[in-house]
Amino acid sequence: MDRPLPYQRVPRTLGDYLRRRWYQLGLRQADVAARIGASVNNLIDWEANRHAPAVWFVPRIIAFLDYDPHPVPRTIGERIVAARRSRGLSRKRLAKLLGVDEGTLKRWEEDRCAPGWDHLAGLESFLALHGTGH
Repeated sequence: MDRPLPYQRVPRTLGDYLRRRWYQLGLRQADVAARIGASVNNLIDWEANRHAPAVWFVPRIIAFLDYDPHPVPRTIGERIVAARRSRGLSRKRLAKLLGVDEGTLKRWEEDRCAPGWDHLAGLESFLALHGTGH
């Protein structure tokens, strides 16, 4: 009789992906937490889907997983989110780097409006330098 897997067969969250990866590698939660710079309690909360990882952990999680499990971005807004996430930047921090207010960046990320010509060059430079996480 097959024992049930101790992780989601089809992961949906970063916590699900983390649990599957460390289990498949034969690691302990403490090993993974140390690798990504988080506490074991953080890892447990992520795996239980009580909390999503803070954005600054995402680059380390992607490095541990050895790939980005998020869907491939298709729109300019999705590309912005993916690049921001892969660099561990908050929306507030990226808005400051791009010289726009946070609400404007949020509208771009949600594809509710397109960046104006005055911001397009800086945004494209950010996307080219940092990729989209894929």
